[in-house]
Amino acid sequence: MATWIVGGAVLLIVAAILWRMIQKKRSGKGGCSGSCGHCSGCH
Repeated sequence: MATWIVGGAVLLIVAAILWRMIQKKRSGKGGCSGSCGHCSGCH
């Protein structure tokens, strides 16, 4: 039973992290801004 509780907690944490990343990307605050002139990691 404890395995299921711990597994569920880990799953919720991972889901929350992914949700935050998606929300940041949608709002334009995370990742590449689309202006690759100053970005060294784009290409």
